[in-house]
Amino acid sequence: MLVRKLRLQRGWSQSQLAEMAGVTTRTIQRIEQGNKPSLETSKALAAVFEVEFSRSEERRVGKECRSRWS
Repeated sequence: MLVRKLRLQRGWSQSQLAEMAGVTTRTIQRIEQGNKPSLETSKALAAVFEVEFSRSEERRVGKECRSRWS
């Protein structure tokens, strides 16, 4: 998974990444196992990894979240 790859490239533990992103370690574990992150978690991870979170990605994640809870 991309999050795992980026995390390992930086030499961070799951706990370190979770703390920097303001989420739980369990959330990072779930994402690395293939679960889709929420919109807010996606934005937080993008900020931590210093990558752009595009408008199209924001719409896609938002749509998935809405359909999951509808």
